[in-house]
Amino acid sequence: MLKILPSNISNLIAAGEVVQRPSSVVKELLENAVDAGACNISIIIEDSGKTLIQVIDDGCGMTPEEARLCFERHATSKISEAADLSSIMTYGFRGEALPSIAAVAEVTLRTRRRGTDTGTETVFTPVGFTGQEEAAMPEGTNIAVRNIFYSLPARRKFLKSDSTEFRQIVSEFSHVALCRPEISVRLVHNGKDIYNLKKANTLKQRILEIEGKDMAKELIDVRTSTRIINISGFVGNPSDARKSAGNQFFFVNGRYFRSSYFHKAVMKAYDKLIPEGAYPSYYIFFETTPENVDVNIHPAKTEVKFENETEIFEILTAAVKESLGRNSFIPTIDFDHDTLPDIPAPSRFNYTGSYSRFTSSRHTDYNPILPVPDTDRTYRHNERPSAVNGYGEIFEDSGTSVSGCGIIQISGRYIATTLRSGLMIVDIRRARERIFYERYLRQLDNSSPISHQVLFPCVLQLTPERFSLLTEDREQLLQLGFDISPADGTSVSVNGLPEGFGTDEDAVRASVDDLLSILLETGSTDLMKADRREAMARRLASAAATSAGNGRLTADEARLLVDNLFSCAQPEISPSGRKCMSVLTEEDIEKLL
Repeated sequence: MLKILPSNISNLIAAGEVVQRPSSVVKELLENAVDAGACNISIIIEDSGKTLIQVIDDGCGMTPEEARLCFERHATSKISEAADLSSIMTYGFRGEALPSIAAVAEVTLRTRRRGTDTGTETVFTPVGFTGQEEAAMPEGTNIAVRNIFYSLPARRKFLKSDSTEFRQIVSEFSHVALCRPEISVRLVHNGKDIYNLKKANTLKQRILEIEGKDMAKELIDVRTSTRIINISGFVGNPSDARKSAGNQFFFVNGRYFRSSYFHKAVMKAYDKLIPEGAYPSYYIFFETTPENVDVNIHPAKTEVKFENETEIFEILTAAVKESLGRNSFIPTIDFDHDTLPDIPAPSRFNYTGSYSRFTSSRHTDYNPILPVPDTDRTYRHNERPSAVNGYGEIFEDSGTSVSGCGIIQISGRYIATTLRSGLMIVDIRRARERIFYERYLRQLDNSSPISHQVLFPCVLQLTPERFSLLTEDREQLLQLGFDISPADGTSVSVNGLPEGFGTDEDAVRASVDDLLSILLETGSTDLMKADRREAMARRLASAAATSAGNGRLTADEARLLVDNLFSCAQPEISPSGRKCMSVLTEEDIEKLL
């Protein structure tokens, strides 16, 4: 039987769309303050918003009647007819935010209309209106949201860690702070100032206040005007592209939005200027007539639809390319040889036995640095861990160990060594990945971290989100070999890194950026689950192999690399499943000549 839902249930459904976590509340209240014409806004947070979210502004305020009415569904001053939806320039307009928030938390609204003598205090809880009375307060609005989801324990249980929820709040704060540099904004968490941003004279000044003054050398001005759209803002120097995403922002008519489509337009302009897997910073502002953009396609209003998307894509790519060209950036090559063609494996290749994958067992007494205790120094089938049939027979009949073979290097990418049965080619980068991957897994499985201490601890200034990510669980990072401790403010001191990572200042900065990228991609540092440990080890191994660079190895280093590779459980493939080696038999070589 069909029936109309009571308001208390329909409000909860709307709340599920608008209020997904504490940062959703911060977003809605912060945008309301901007729409109210505030010049100064303070956001006070306790326990990452789970206990308290308070937003104080000096905007226009409300009358007692408006303070009561604003908690009703679809109560809004922004639109009065359908045609108004096509000319929206404010943040909020649906009238869903406050009733949705009041459906899942305790809300106390204190507000005073400009030009009036006194204010009013209005209280709502999930059960409805509680009371309203006169209150002495300055002009503006002070709204406090307490105990979010306290009446919905199932929803509260699905909130993430305090650190994760806090990072989401900082992200929402940054979106508004970046596009409104003319407003003073302050963020306080558990009694500590996170940001205290005074009115900025320029967008660049506001960016530097949020991201740090080191960003100054990175920013490149972008500006173009067309009949369709005006584009302005900044993009990052290609040499400062990072492995971790996080400084990519689009705004339209002062509103932050996400767009994988326009992200591709920016990345197209950086083609061959940055390594694969790296992200440039960008702060791109679109200005267009409201009729050309629909902001009403998503409850959180973070996705928008443009009428001329294809044309804007091309305009954006051209604008970024022109800015990069104006600053004389030219393509560089060979950032990461793993993007080059795979090791060639002749189709005529035929092992003496059937091919099978290595098993996961290891020879625990094997030491790749010491010689094999055999009079003829051969690798025998039962002495090497998990031998593949084909490779095993080649080595068994070679008459010499790999350590005893002559080794040559090709372009710093490959190692070639002779076998009695032919020629083996090893991909240096992938071999390193395999070696590091298995070492990191052992560290995680056995809780036996190996951290190489840096000669001089490197102090890095981070944004609050990145600082929170690195300090959320120091013990688990130390288990990986990252010895990172908090310093002043949102700075960290890097005291040690896992085996394989460089320890000079530039290498340390790159390694921390790699770590941040890994943590952002894999989530928190909870490594209790096997798949999470494997994912973390795989990403770290790739980062360590990149950190090792493409420089030429000494003969001893090359031999040790090959020996270490064949001490692995699965030496024939990299952690990503690509071949670490290929073998040309005498027959293959004869057919090539």
